[in-house]
Amino acid sequence: MTTTFITRRRVEFCETDLAGIVHFANFYRYMEQAEHEWFRSLGLKIHGTLPDGTVFGWPRVAASCSFRSPARYDDEIEVRVTVLRLTPRSLTTSYDFLLDKTVLATGEMKTAYCLIPIGGHLRSTDIPNEYAERLGEGTVQ
Repeated sequence: MTTTFITRRRVEFCETDLAGIVHFANFYRYMEQAEHEWFRSLGLKIHGTLPDGTVFGWPRVAASCSFRSPARYDDEIEVRVTVLRLTPRSLTTSYDFLLDKTVLATGEMKTAYCLIPIGGHLRSTDIPNEYAERLGEGTVQ
């Protein structure tokens, strides 16, 4: 079953140019914000420290975004996060940005589950079972 998380956000004035149109780079921030809200809704952390002091997180491996129609100041846009692929070590999600029924942009992001042991270096590792199970659950809103 495909997992989709839906959230809404209002475009802030500081995210726009003089014409009131959202600067393209903000869509990457919107993707990350929606991802974080989705994780929180599942009771998961995007970043943290394990009991032994090892830091865990989900660094971005790849990200892309295609733009179709401008978002403007004060628009309330819907952001849909959908799981495309969940592998033992990575998660790929798609992002649809909508204003009413108009698609403003679409994006994709691939993240890897990684650990940084105390005094060690960042390395990818298998996604914990609890995370894999929750990330693969049915549609949530």
